[in-house]
Amino acid sequence: MILAQADQGNPVTDFLSLDTLNFVVESRDYEFALATINHMVGGIVMAVLLLLSPFIITISLVAIAALLGNALKEDAETRHEGSSLVETNR
Repeated sequence: MILAQADQGNPVTDFLSLDTLNFVVESRDYEFALATINHMVGGIVMAVLLLLSPFIITISLVAIAALLGNALKEDAETRHEGSSLVETNR
């Protein structure tokens, strides 16, 4: 079994022999691997945002509904203070 080691910055292509099978082993340099990961970060962020967006939208709409409901309830109580119908709603 023959293996080749790559120096940093120098890609190495060598053959790996296992019995009768021949495989080409290619080792890429470190900077190329970082460049590939840096290009994938945007796609990963977009995928995470797309997966989380339904939950974020739902939670924000629930918060808006709670704030709006509370504000409208207080407004109705101040506008119709002294009415007998306010007591029946509680």
